Amino acid sequence: MSEISLRDQVAIVTGAARGLGRSYALELAGLGAAVVVNDVPGSEKTGDVVAEIERRGGQAVASLHSVGTRDGGRAIVEDALARFGRVDIVVNNAGFLRNAFFEGLTDEKLADIFDVHLKGVFHVSQPAFAQMRKSGYGRVVNVSSNTSFGMGGLINYATAKAGIIGLTKSLALEGAEHGILVNCVLPNARTPIMVDDPIPGFENDTRFMDAFRGVSDRFDPELVAPLVAFLASPGCELTGEALSSLGGRYARVFYGVSEGWMSPPSSSVGADDIARHIDEIMDSDEFFIPVQIRDEFEQVAARLSPRTA
Repeated sequence: MSEISLRDQVAIVTGAARGLGRSYALELAGLGAAVVVNDVPGSEKTGDVVAEIERRGGQAVASLHSVGTRDGGRAIVEDALARFGRVDIVVNNAGFLRNAFFEGLTDEKLADIFDVHLKGVFHVSQPAFAQMRKSGYGRVVNVSSNTSFGMGGLINYATAKAGIIGLTKSLALEGAEHGILVNCVLPNARTPIMVDDPIPGFENDTRFMDAFRGVSDRFDPELVAPLVAFLASPGCELTGEALSSLGGRYARVFYGVSEGWMSPPSSSVGADDIARHIDEIMDSDEFFIPVQIRDEFEQVAARLSPRTA
């Protein structure tokens, strides 16, 4: 029997009709959470997920609203409150692809991705955060992507997903005093999203395809869901973190700042100075991991005015 329990918790999972979202909803319900299964209006598969949860003895309700608008996000939270009376967990998973190479990215392809992947996190999390703050408890799990490391043909998506990492870290700071922990996952799994909208140039990258085939037998959504469930649980004490799930390997993703080159005090710096010290600037053997922007300021200030013992 699992030591992680979500009994008496209410979870919202957006984009939960299929793929990763479906796996998250089933995993959370299996651990005892009542689940608001969200997807876009007209989604027939949302009811299937609700029915499957109920067949397994769980509680669930469908919520057919788009996260792409403030009204939609508010309506999802209202559905949770109307049916279950509270919101403890939000998994911001909703998304799709609108792929093109950079010069082919239209205003529509940009707006569609940013409205759902990035603004959608705000639309759902803001009203949910207000409820969590009142109860003094909450867990927000955002879904980023390792496309944040860089991927051609997917720049609009990668940009939105990288933004989610910054959103996660900042919201974690605001939520901490209210018992609200905020983390994000970078999931990798075989889902319908890539079938619906193939990534241009993807299959021509032979190195990528070789690596992809190397992990393809461990590419099921069910391998990602336990990570989301842990981050959504009372047992999780992490906040502001990003965790990758790829091929059954789970790992921390972080921003690190190298020691870099410190220019001499009271001296001017020119482009030639940067060029001469670029190897030192780029050397990542020694680094530190800021939790917030203040940390980098403090680290540099300490180097400028070292304290004596």
